[in-house]
Amino acid sequence: MLKDKMRIFRYGKVAAVVFIVTAVLFSVSACKKLAPIQSGILEEDDELNISGEITFTISNESGSRSEAAAPIAFANAFMKKYPNVTVHIDEDNRGNYPTRISSGEIGDVFWCDANDANNYKKNHNALMMLDYYRDRLGIEIDNVFSGALMSGMIDGRLYMVPRNIGQQVLIYNSDALRQANISIPSGTGAVKWEDFKDICRQLTLEENGTYTQVGASFKVWWAPVWQAFAEGWGGTWVDTTNKKVSFVSDDKVMNGINELVNALTEGWMKADVTPYSGAAADKYKGLSDLDYVFRTFGDMQWITAYGEAYDNANIAWDFCSFPELPTHKVGAGATGYVVYARTRNADTAATFALYFLTEDGQRAYHGTSGGNVPLLKSIAGEDFWRMPDSKWSDKNFDAFVSYPEANIPASVIARAPSEISDILSTDAMTAAFASIINGSRDVQTVFAELETRCNETWQKLSY
Repeated sequence: MLKDKMRIFRYGKVAAVVFIVTAVLFSVSACKKLAPIQSGILEEDDELNISGEITFTISNESGSRSEAAAPIAFANAFMKKYPNVTVHIDEDNRGNYPTRISSGEIGDVFWCDANDANNYKKNHNALMMLDYYRDRLGIEIDNVFSGALMSGMIDGRLYMVPRNIGQQVLIYNSDALRQANISIPSGTGAVKWEDFKDICRQLTLEENGTYTQVGASFKVWWAPVWQAFAEGWGGTWVDTTNKKVSFVSDDKVMNGINELVNALTEGWMKADVTPYSGAAADKYKGLSDLDYVFRTFGDMQWITAYGEAYDNANIAWDFCSFPELPTHKVGAGATGYVVYARTRNADTAATFALYFLTEDGQRAYHGTSGGNVPLLKSIAGEDFWRMPDSKWSDKNFDAFVSYPEANIPASVIARAPSEISDILSTDAMTAAFASIINGSRDVQTVFAELETRCNETWQKLSY
């Protein structure tokens, strides 16, 4: 009995100590207040103080040094330009960002895409507007590819500074074209849609009821792709003035969508990463990704995985521009960096983020391993970003900067409310196209339902 009492006494002392330590920690945490929200508005007589320390949170998903090399080179270039600034690199997975934003532990400047930017701005009030700083720093907006810039705009204001231009291109099997005695434009030239259809039909080969080679494989469910077709015949699928979506109610929009569906139905184009069933699935059975001659290629960072696959299979390959639709449209977007609204060093953080819109910043970021396609028209023709020291330096990098005047925003959320973007999500569009391909539903019904859902939702938002 005495031993039990002593044990209880000891446990009680331990519990008391734990309670006291917890209380102290809670008190310390409570004393750490979040910094006030910065609007980003500058008065005419405000002088910028570009000095001190900031934290730069990057999303290094692979954990490789090559992926982190570009943002590190960018930070070093900025510190060289502003020697009174220290930039601390902070690597973290984007999945942790919401928690860190709420706790105030996110970097002063951090990476995101257009969907994340809209979420952090509208649902967390976590982003600082950058228009005033952009103008004060003399950034030449006309020199920025519009497709990249629009990706960072929310309600007409700049919140995300793009780091690159992500214009849709195609990667293709040049051996297959050579064997078929087919040539396509090089450089920035694009194949017209009707010619592209004929080429793909010629390149689609069949034996015993199954394909041995197919002309094209497109990610048709992906917003940069389906939006180009929806507007490639002169229609406009989204109207922000009247707050409505038009698929079946705009004949020109349906013409483009039907062209895409007809390509899938004829078989010379396959919907990439889409579940096929029945006879449709049997036709493509046994094909690998490399058996599709033209394939969707969305971002230069894909080049390692795609290029190595072709090289290992001893297949010659190259890039070409997205096909020229009757009304030329090419999906283009960007990911980028935002300034945390609770930064304690707003001037330095904003200047750092906007450094991406300068030639020096673009050269620093894209001139090293892990870079991408520069977003400034003035340097798009230079060689520093075209992997000059790699085995792929002879590839057609011109395709990545072709036809910027034909760009439309790649992300739905850059053109419509997030609620509309959710209805037209990648998963939803994949399911929509799969149901059409596999014959369970017709294209008119599928897109009529999507239009109705979007418009009913938008009407509620308007009220």
